[in-house]
Amino acid sequence: MHDKQIILHVGLHKTGTTFLQERVFPALPRVRFVHPYHRARPDDGPIERFLLELLFRNAACVDVEAHRERIVAWLAQVEEPTVLISSEAIVGWPAENHSNLAVNTELLARMFPAAKIWLVVRRQDSWVASAYSQLLKAGWSTTIERYLNYRGEGQFDRYNIGLYNGPNVDARDLDWFAFDSLFRARWGEDAVLTLPFELFRADADDFLRRFYAFAELEGVFPEAGERVNESWSPVTLGLAKLVNRVPMPVKLAVRERLGKDWHPSAVFARTVEPLLPKRKGSRSMSPELAKALLDLHREDNRALGERIGVDLGEYGY
Repeated sequence: MHDKQIILHVGLHKTGTTFLQERVFPALPRVRFVHPYHRARPDDGPIERFLLELLFRNAACVDVEAHRERIVAWLAQVEEPTVLISSEAIVGWPAENHSNLAVNTELLARMFPAAKIWLVVRRQDSWVASAYSQLLKAGWSTTIERYLNYRGEGQFDRYNIGLYNGPNVDARDLDWFAFDSLFRARWGEDAVLTLPFELFRADADDFLRRFYAFAELEGVFPEAGERVNESWSPVTLGLAKLVNRVPMPVKLAVRERLGKDWHPSAVFARTVEPLLPKRKGSRSMSPELAKALLDLHREDNRALGERIGVDLGEYGY
């Protein structure tokens, strides 16, 4: 790879990735930032085209060696010593139980065997609440219990494969220790940095300093106070769940004509929600469900914290 340092920022979703991709990575000196997108764009380079196939094609049909030739030729023309590739989709899709994580990792390890990996995790109950909110914003109508296959009394069912089951996950598989272990198995113990999103919220500068030290980069520290992706209140999410019962073909036709900003819930969030009293916390997940989810991952969260040298218990893991 022409002696380039390759850094893969692999997600998770809902861990400040948009802020990093818009405010941090493009501003880093001596770094070529590559942000693969979910659809082809005219100015896509060979890395974007490789990731597009990696994420959306059957992996058996991806010609890794042909992509390698194009990527190596492109890297020879890149002046910056570091290439930073950021795509939260590398860990897989939150609506599909991250089921393509292992395949994505295998092909990326073949392409970039000496890369450094940055994984950002988030406490499971908080992550699920945010991922569920994103599903409603995307037009789905489901309950958070169905998304988690929760059956009550602390019991979760397996992931339900198939179009008609809607977006869902196996709660057991929200095991960030297993994600971290997979990356270390492919790239080595010293090539992986895992940090909690809660550290970013508590001290963004410390969060970024740890990444810059790991990546051996000259850092930038933008203001982190302004949110890039605004969250919706429980009232707005409830409205979205109701509106989203409209058949998907109708929703897609309206979205294509008017754009996602004219979804009734988006309009409500811009106009009415600011006038409502502010409430702490989220009502999308009951305390019973949050406890069951965290109890399910108590031990693997403890093991992850010991491995990465961060007291995750300090953040409620």
